[in-house]
Amino acid sequence: MCCPMTSAWDLHCRWPEAAFEVVADAGHAAFEPGIVDRLVEATDRFRGVR
Repeated sequence: MCCPMTSAWDLHCRWPEAAFEVVADAGHAAFEPGIVDRLVEATDRFRGVR
């Protein structure tokens, strides 16, 4: 495993404003269905940010 979830959790603990989401049945690749869904949701949220 190249990115242990504990690393993401440690980062979140130090940067609590950052979103931390665990996608069930997904790894770290952008093409996995659960990851794609979350990436689309995130980009939709950023659409209105300037």
